Amino acid sequence: MVISMKEVISVDGVWKVFGRTVALRNVSLKVPSGSVFLIMGPNGSGKSTLLKLITGLMKPTRGRIKVFGEDPWKSRQEIFARMGAMFEDHSPPDWATGRAYLEYKASLKGVKDPEKEALRVAKLFKITEFWDRSISTYSSGMRRKLALADAFIGDPELIILDEPTVALDKEARAILRETIMDGTKQGKTFVIASHTIVEFEGLVTHLAILSLGQVVVSGKVEDVMKKVGIRQVTIKTNEPETVASFLIRNGYSIRVHGNHIAIEGLEDPDEVMAKLKNLGVKVEISETRPSLWEIYAKALA
Repeated sequence: MVISMKEVISVDGVWKVFGRTVALRNVSLKVPSGSVFLIMGPNGSGKSTLLKLITGLMKPTRGRIKVFGEDPWKSRQEIFARMGAMFEDHSPPDWATGRAYLEYKASLKGVKDPEKEALRVAKLFKITEFWDRSISTYSSGMRRKLALADAFIGDPELIILDEPTVALDKEARAILRETIMDGTKQGKTFVIASHTIVEFEGLVTHLAILSLGQVVVSGKVEDVMKKVGIRQVTIKTNEPETVASFLIRNGYSIRVHGNHIAIEGLEDPDEVMAKLKNLGVKVEISETRPSLWEIYAKALA
């Protein structure tokens, strides 16, 4: 199989079986360079298992995975030098301090100045106030910030994040969003598995939706929208009650937010405008992207 230089990750026909449990079933997807790739799915859909296969922590039962063109199970050390990752079950040693842990991880990455790099990521996620304390004293939120700092050691090209916003406070979530935004400007690639997706609205370029260990749909967000059959027309008007009543009478499914009315479905903006033309009300109409949650719900409906 030829791997495109623009393709950071390729998953081809992957299965993962634990005894009688099939965690992943014939999963295939491609992660382009510079993308923010969001993996969504209910609990038990195989999201974390897939990420552990991509990072080389597990070996697929069947199928092939390539990261930077290499097998992550066979070339984990080489890939690790270019990749950062955090997992929901991240468990650093309780007896160490956060500082010692990050400096150790930086040395494993081959960073020239581990102390300087540890301080950089600690400042990024604001853990310097407690990083000299034993990890055994950390709250769940502190541990999550430490795990995020760990993932960004060495300025990696590829960052894998498994449920990164769990237990994070509002400030930390904002820092994570800003860090992802800055990273995409530098051409970095992010692969995120998350139940909480509000923080990633407007950032995500690609989606994969999993259910029962299988890919329901994947690709660019716009392509996924087409595949699942969802579009959204938004109407701006100073008379939302009048317009909303008209739309309901004409069989449209709508949501009203102040003077904005969203129409869900496969509606053509021009067709909607034509129906509103003789209503005698001034409107502005445009096609907008549905929320990630709306796309997800439609895919699994």
